[in-house]
Amino acid sequence: MGRKIDDLFGSMRMVLPEHKAEIQRMNAERDLVERPVIDEIDYDENCFRIYDSTQYDYAITVKWFREVSRGLGVYETAWGVVKEIDADKRRFQLVSDWESVWIRVEDVVSVMK
Repeated sequence: MGRKIDDLFGSMRMVLPEHKAEIQRMNAERDLVERPVIDEIDYDENCFRIYDSTQYDYAITVKWFREVSRGLGVYETAWGVVKEIDADKRRFQLVSDWESVWIRVEDVVSVMK
């Protein structure tokens, strides 16, 4: 019985594609969080630490919000050194030994040394 519950779509004889897509979307949105509100003081401090990482070449840990659907999303975290700041697109490149990721400044939640 438990096996049928774990495999919802396999245990049902007929499921319309629209129903399957809607159930999967609802399950995905259940784990999502709303976009956090960052006050101006924290925003300024985050920008200072990001810029400081480029000047003095030290690693930082950045936590940012990645939107998935309609203002809901997940938090992601990465560690590395800021190698480049793109002022036109308001983003920066965080580089570590195993990855390189571009992060928008508006999405940054926190920056730690």
